[in-house]
Amino acid sequence: MKLINELFSPSSWRLAGRDAKPQWKSLLLYTSSMIAGIAALVAILSFRSDVLLTVNDQSKELLGADLEMDSNRPFPDEAIAFIDSIGGSDANSIEFNSMVLFKNNGSTRLSQIRAIEGPFPLYGSLQSKPASAADRYKEEKFAIVEESALNQYGVQVGDSIQVGNVTLEIGGALISVPGEAAAFSLIGPRVYIPKSVVEDSGLLERGSRVEYKQYFKFDSEEKAGEIEEAFEPIADEYRIRTETVAEEREEFEEVVNNLSRFLGLIAFIAIMLGGLGVSSAVYVYIKRKSNTVATLRCLGITKEKILATFAIQISVMGLIGAIIGTALGIFIQLYIPSLFEGLLPFEIVQSISIPAVTLGLMTGLLISLVFSLLPLITISTISPLLTLRTVEFSPIKALSKRAKIVSFSSTILVLITVVGLLTESFLVALGFTGGLIACVFLLWGVAALLMVVIKKLRLKSFSYTVRQGMANLFRPNNQTSMLMITLGMGMLLIGTLYMSQDMLLQRIEFQTGEQMPDAVFYDIQVDQNQPFLDIIEQGNAEVIQNVPIVSMRLSSRKGIPVSEVREDTTLDISGWALSREYRVTYRDSLIDSETIIEGEWIGEADGIGSVVPISIADNIDDDLNVAVGDTLGFNVQGVPVTTVVASIREVDFDRPQPNFFVLFPKGVLEEAPQFFASTVRTNSREQTIALQQQVTTEFPNISSIDISVALQSVREFLDKMALAIQFMAFFSILTGFIVLASSIAISRKQRTRESVLLRTLGANKSQIGSIQTIEYALLGLLSGLTGLLLAVVSSWALAYFYFELVFVPDLVTVTVLSLLITVAAILIGWSGSRHIFNHSPLEILRLETG
Repeated sequence: MKLINELFSPSSWRLAGRDAKPQWKSLLLYTSSMIAGIAALVAILSFRSDVLLTVNDQSKELLGADLEMDSNRPFPDEAIAFIDSIGGSDANSIEFNSMVLFKNNGSTRLSQIRAIEGPFPLYGSLQSKPASAADRYKEEKFAIVEESALNQYGVQVGDSIQVGNVTLEIGGALISVPGEAAAFSLIGPRVYIPKSVVEDSGLLERGSRVEYKQYFKFDSEEKAGEIEEAFEPIADEYRIRTETVAEEREEFEEVVNNLSRFLGLIAFIAIMLGGLGVSSAVYVYIKRKSNTVATLRCLGITKEKILATFAIQISVMGLIGAIIGTALGIFIQLYIPSLFEGLLPFEIVQSISIPAVTLGLMTGLLISLVFSLLPLITISTISPLLTLRTVEFSPIKALSKRAKIVSFSSTILVLITVVGLLTESFLVALGFTGGLIACVFLLWGVAALLMVVIKKLRLKSFSYTVRQGMANLFRPNNQTSMLMITLGMGMLLIGTLYMSQDMLLQRIEFQTGEQMPDAVFYDIQVDQNQPFLDIIEQGNAEVIQNVPIVSMRLSSRKGIPVSEVREDTTLDISGWALSREYRVTYRDSLIDSETIIEGEWIGEADGIGSVVPISIADNIDDDLNVAVGDTLGFNVQGVPVTTVVASIREVDFDRPQPNFFVLFPKGVLEEAPQFFASTVRTNSREQTIALQQQVTTEFPNISSIDISVALQSVREFLDKMALAIQFMAFFSILTGFIVLASSIAISRKQRTRESVLLRTLGANKSQIGSIQTIEYALLGLLSGLTGLLLAVVSSWALAYFYFELVFVPDLVTVTVLSLLITVAAILIGWSGSRHIFNHSPLEILRLETG
């Protein structure tokens, strides 16, 4: 109670002001390490608020309608009758992927074809060049093609494309589609055509993967929900998917919330590291003021008033630091949308979020206070007798164990509370905080180990400047370990990110090496298969696989119809696994991407009327909740087939080749309606393009994927996502540099006296500069190594346990990152010590002693 009274006492505030006045710059620097983390957190929270507000305002444009119905086959009569009963749909479309042939130069590209009837989108509008093309293409029967594809293939408005058997003029360039991000075109350029021409394209034949959609516009979202609910029995029976604006908005908000929580946690790491920097800086500050405190105690000032005085100083400086960080966060908020350019399906409307600003301010102030708590309460251990002592005094060692436990517990409680507010889950907060503390202690251990190695080096074998520079790492108040932790955490985040991203690409490129295909062709009809193989042979290419594919649906599980299984809520079975269309193949042997892990592979069966032994992938056995010996019934396009699970396979679905959840033996499906998919290896990219052009010209329905183009699309997407995470991780490194700057400021007087002493003893500017350069270079290098050592370990763990790859670190990236940290540390160190070289020793002593 006495301490609380002193905190609100005018005399305490006056004493705090008088004491802080000559050193307010140093005090502000003590709390400045919080600024970077607060700025990052406020920017992310504000960005989240902007996105959610934009989604709320533009939610109808995300879907393009109030209600969408989507089916993999033409709508059945019962569904059409229901649609007619509610007044019919306002627009409809047929969508599929197909090869597009650019007639002017013969180039081909797998594209997303949208055949539209009616005024879709019902909300928003297609953006095109010329602008009128989006309104005229259905009536005038021309195509609108993605602008990026036109630029890539040197095609202009007025040229022609061939889609299947239909040739259309390009009447406009597609700029944007409401509700779709630019990254959506990575799958393939979007091409809008009138629905009236698609029937003649020959692309809607059996085996083609087509989506049929109906769009509706209502007076309210409630009406859309009522219609969806009424349609549900028909949707379930015929496997028609429905989606309303409310559902689309909810799904998008969940994605945004998850992303912002993840990025917010990365930003929070910078705040916590800043808190550690504050704790260390305040401890050094209190330790330097120990004699002043002891003198005040001798003059009769109570320890409560002294404690209140320093608490006021730290609180005010913490608040100022939080305000600066929040202001920077609001400024950074303006830049954040550019990180997600092409990944969001709308233009963000920006505004200042009061909740985000408030949470940022409160987080910064709270973290500053709780991390300053332990150093502050050490004031109570400073005795008036300290004025008579000459021995080194450690306030923290003099604290009771109870005081340390209370301080540490308070800090952990605040951390869990803040993380709980960020993630909206205190269970996640407990796990994240525990992991973060473990990571900090691990970094501390690595830093301590590196420092022991440096200390045990045989310094006599080095020159004097090197020995002195190394020794400076152990200078009192130098905060070397704290610096290695803060910079090391940033390096850990960025190093792990870089190496993990590299592993993802390494895995893809490994799968596309010499033994992998250069192109995949699919939707090859039975009567086209042999002519297609002849084209590949004549083109001097190699067919790696030519696989028959049969479409079927699950009709029963363990003898129970799927409709009854779906209604049984006691079964842990995925609805997706029950309702999906299975595309299976048949053969008498396994391929190199498959391994039997349970049961026995049987390569031949006794015909479609027998109980057929099949093999299922381990990816789906849990979803279906079946084991070896269980029966599954399939409907093979009207023909019932009873099967038994004879084996379970591990399948490498990451390989760019046809892989299947369900594998049939030979002797069952040969006469079933089917189509083929082929993987082809060529000798060059030019040969791949030439084969695609020839196949598309002769068989317009056959689609193909150029593996190199697909790989580039994946790389672009990973780069976009990695940029946002790197941006957040950068703030942790920035925090480390601020701690370095404050460490230099804290030990400024000591560094100055040592440099003056060295100059008085005859050392020249070059020698002193070399000593400082070595010190700062070692600080940067050791900080980088601290984080990178752990980054290599974590990346190896990811490679071994998750990606199942032999980990080979990118030594070039690791070296460049370490050099950048080292150079930055040297520059910051020199900027804080340049005053030593601009004046004579006597002038410097006068400046420092004032």
